[in-house]
Amino acid sequence: MTLIQLTGKINDHGQLEVELPKGLPTGAVHVTLEITPATDIPWEERPWTDEEVASLSKIEPKTGAEIVAAGHIGGWEEYGITDSVEWIENQRQKRREKREW
Repeated sequence: MTLIQLTGKINDHGQLEVELPKGLPTGAVHVTLEITPATDIPWEERPWTDEEVASLSKIEPKTGAEIVAAGHIGGWEEYGITDSVEWIENQRQKRREKREW
């Protein structure tokens, strides 16, 4: 078995682009990819490490005071809703009208 290391690129179409040296024999090959970190890859598309997944999976509950201090309260008032029952009935009526031909 001969081992050759080459540098390539995966294009936008999911294809591997690599320049092979001349004179290689035809036939089956085994390909191993080592993804190198690139600064031009958006963070959303980068693979997550086990440490990152563990960190984000960790539950850290907040106290009631911390929730209030963070501003995670309210609801209806923020949208100018004074009567929740009336608001829900209006939403249902809008949906009914939308479904009618």
